[in-house]
Amino acid sequence: MAGGGGTVLTAVLKLIDRYDLYGQVAYPKHHKQTDVQAAAYGLPVVATKNGGPVDILKALHNGLLVDPHSAEAITGALLSLLADKGQWLESRRNGLRNIHRFSWPHHCRLYLSHVAAYCDHPSPHQRLRVPGVPSASASMGGDDSLSDSLRGLSLQISVDASNDLNAGDSAALIMDALRRRPAADRREGSGRALGFAPGRRQRLLVVAVDCYGDDGKPDVEQLKKAIDAAMSASDGAGGRQGYVLSTGMTIPETAETLKACGADPAGFDALICSSGAEICYPWKELTADEEYSGHVAFRWPGDHVKTVVPRLGKADDAQASDLAVDVSAGSVHCHAYAATDASKVKKVDSIRQALRMRGFRCNLVYTRACTRLNVIPLSASRPRALRYLSIQWGIDLAKVAVLVGETGDTDREKLLPGLHKTVILPGMVSRGSEQLVRGEDGYATQDVVAMDSPNIITIAEGQAVSDLLNAML
Repeated sequence: MAGGGGTVLTAVLKLIDRYDLYGQVAYPKHHKQTDVQAAAYGLPVVATKNGGPVDILKALHNGLLVDPHSAEAITGALLSLLADKGQWLESRRNGLRNIHRFSWPHHCRLYLSHVAAYCDHPSPHQRLRVPGVPSASASMGGDDSLSDSLRGLSLQISVDASNDLNAGDSAALIMDALRRRPAADRREGSGRALGFAPGRRQRLLVVAVDCYGDDGKPDVEQLKKAIDAAMSASDGAGGRQGYVLSTGMTIPETAETLKACGADPAGFDALICSSGAEICYPWKELTADEEYSGHVAFRWPGDHVKTVVPRLGKADDAQASDLAVDVSAGSVHCHAYAATDASKVKKVDSIRQALRMRGFRCNLVYTRACTRLNVIPLSASRPRALRYLSIQWGIDLAKVAVLVGETGDTDREKLLPGLHKTVILPGMVSRGSEQLVRGEDGYATQDVVAMDSPNIITIAEGQAVSDLLNAML
């Protein structure tokens, strides 16, 4: 430790010992960034050559560094600045010109420029993205707002950071560098799905209507109506509108059901399956997105919770077969359980509370008309999967419409609120699972969801869904 600092610390320790203040002493920081404030007002500074001022003056060049223990050095530096008018004016100009380097937008742009250098391994589904045309404000350079600088960069990993990218670059140059991709990557990504690019989408329609019969099997007729209602809103969209199907079924079950409805799975930009535990891109392949799987795996208890749920989820008078593991419907991040009788299983809130008391934090969703329980990671859900896609593809959530039924899976109420538009289709769902959300003494959906919100609209009888969606988006 330096001599001055050591002297101060020794004095503090002696005073603590003298007055018996062990464990009762705070060490607040009294120094302030006066050298940065001085630069903002065009005032040259004389600062210590030890500690933070070294880095500050290295960036600002608005003064001199001296030994704080040398009175002669301090005097000489002050006289040098005061007597030499040229040096004074140069330090003043440097401070005013470089003070922007200590602004929050510049800090964010500098951070993103360093991150971009390490993000050179694009995912297959991201190679298809087409960057938007830079706006007029993006070409202005230093006057960009922070939101313009950060737009589209949250999960952007397909970039080509050039070696000449540095902290002095304007926001427009950084954005341009982040948009560039090698031509080889573009050719490789477009090989399987020529002309298809989720990056061109400006809005999304999400079909989250949970159509099941009393036996838990998909209601193909009603689901086909919901899909047709969504597809009818594509007139005049010119490829700018994408489609997502969000369901509690597995990926194979979803693909099979879509084929039964006469719909091509490849016509959807993405499938959100297993209540949000998996995302796949059917225009590419019917396999789960590994990147999203790694995202939701955070603190996922995995097999540790698999054997606990049947014991905690059954009612007191239930048999072992009333809630049993369904291996065929499970996956790495989704434990599925077959429920034979809704009256023999506990509510979602009750099971969640019991799991948390044992240190397990998971999301639980009853789906397929109360015949299946999906246990998924805490970071996984249908709303979060939708948000993930909106960030990946750079689509504003305000340009997303979610179609739901009057009832549905137990996570339906989580799909209602948010920045997106919610369209309730009456008469589409004959049997839901929402009676297993919470007990009769619990709160109602209306207590946590503002049903009078302008973002939540119920289709009236005789009203065309396509006209409503086009007006909303």
